[in-house]
Amino acid sequence: MHRHDARLKLLELLVWSVLTLVAKPPVIALIGLITVLMHIFAKTRLTTLRRPLGFWLIMSIAMVLVGGLSDVESRLSLGAITLPLGRDGLLVGTLRSARLLVLLLAAELLAATTDPWDLAAAIRRIFVFLPMRWRGGLAAAISLTLAFIPMLLDEAATVRDAALCRGLWGRGRKRTGRAGTIRRGFRAELIYGGLFRRALVLSLPMASAALRRADVCAEALLSRCYVDNPTAVQSKLALFDLPLALVLITPPVALALLLQRI
Repeated sequence: MHRHDARLKLLELLVWSVLTLVAKPPVIALIGLITVLMHIFAKTRLTTLRRPLGFWLIMSIAMVLVGGLSDVESRLSLGAITLPLGRDGLLVGTLRSARLLVLLLAAELLAATTDPWDLAAAIRRIFVFLPMRWRGGLAAAISLTLAFIPMLLDEAATVRDAALCRGLWGRGRKRTGRAGTIRRGFRAELIYGGLFRRALVLSLPMASAALRRADVCAEALLSRCYVDNPTAVQSKLALFDLPLALVLITPPVALALLLQRI
């Protein structure tokens, strides 16, 4: 997968995205299985997937719960107790969350197995009909985004560890004064241990670090006389690229067409 041509990777991601959004559940399951196998073949570490997909996993669970709560016609019952969740709503929410996770997993496969410079060269060759200024800026923006995402995730982990060391991330604790042990009240615990406090502690240093990295990157590009059409990596198709692309694209497309006829 690391040696696979970046243009074909973009084509595969496009086909998988369209099929995941419009096809039936068996096709979504097949695409998810293919992406998982490709991650295994590419030797993607679980730690690299946990950071970007952790938040979206929580969002997908929330989508399932919201779908179940919004369904008032097919309520589930547990004995004599009627649950506030609808069966059809849970199924719809599960399908939507599965589409989201499969798309994110496929996009993460592209980011994990593609060098940003190779991706920039592929974008320039694909959008050859656009003016050089437009496709050069688009290629540079996408490649820099992919290059800086791991750095920002590492920066977030560093900020979180620093906040833990300084006692800014935990919940309210007991403290001792003249009158003995005094427990912090609900308001203090809400301020120091609440979600808003945690988001504030993480977001402010992260925003400062992101702006600082952007300034350093801009100065580096200017010092190197960056232009919209730099000497890019030559992207050439190899013998195994086309068969691999057919193996990745043909099964979900064939299954989608078969289920459409049925």
